[in-house]
Amino acid sequence: MDLLCHWNLRERPFEPTWDTRFFFQSRDHDEALDRLTFLVEEQTMLLGMLTGEIGSGKTITRAVFTERLGSRKFCVVTQENSAFNFSDLLAGVLQNLEGAPLKPAQTKHARYQRLRQIIDRIHTEGRHLVLIFDEAQEMSAQTLNELKLLTNLNGAGKNFLTIILVGQPELRALVGGLPAINQRISLRFHLNSLSLEDAGRYLQHRLKSAGHATGDLFPADAVERAFQASLGTPRELNRIAKLALEHAWLKGAAQVNFESVDAIVRDLQRHQNLPTA
Repeated sequence: MDLLCHWNLRERPFEPTWDTRFFFQSRDHDEALDRLTFLVEEQTMLLGMLTGEIGSGKTITRAVFTERLGSRKFCVVTQENSAFNFSDLLAGVLQNLEGAPLKPAQTKHARYQRLRQIIDRIHTEGRHLVLIFDEAQEMSAQTLNELKLLTNLNGAGKNFLTIILVGQPELRALVGGLPAINQRISLRFHLNSLSLEDAGRYLQHRLKSAGHATGDLFPADAVERAFQASLGTPRELNRIAKLALEHAWLKGAAQVNFESVDAIVRDLQRHQNLPTA
């Protein structure tokens, strides 16, 4: 009997690739969605910022947020990698909006003017442009400073676009050292790690999303061991749970018990992939 049959699953629940079907709406993630939605619905704010530790669920939260924005009201562009200069970021945005690669020789000024024309068109359609820059902590200070130029693309007392920066905690320090950007950020939110209670609900949710009838495969002591080792970080919880699920299956266990989780945690710690706990 293979792993999926053994656990009565349709698919694997703890894979490292993000999938919005598995999104777990903790209190923090719920608040992040509410704040981001308020930011773009208002259409009077310039910049927003979502930060969180590595593996805290920033990207999947951003993806769920964009899925919920109706295309009749919003035009959303997401830059998955922001480690570029301002001109190249503009090129990426324009390519996304126009669906065709730009000429390499095009100047930064020409790209800026072309974006202005597109924003005017989007606005006349009754839509609002939302630009999301993920991994924004990779931007240089110069690129971030130049980004403020986009906040000038408005008219008649209205903002035609909203910019959202998504990144790791160091983004807050980077922005804090740039007053011209920092003062333009109208809304910011930091995703924290899961609590012990939420960690158990998180594992249950992912198992149910993968087809298990109840999601009750991890007893309380196994959840607590996984939580302590992962420090409540969703990505680390996934890694431990994925391996523990396979370990318990190979042992023919009826649940993913404490022994399986502990064996995985000890092995990961032995190879220095987890802090000792």
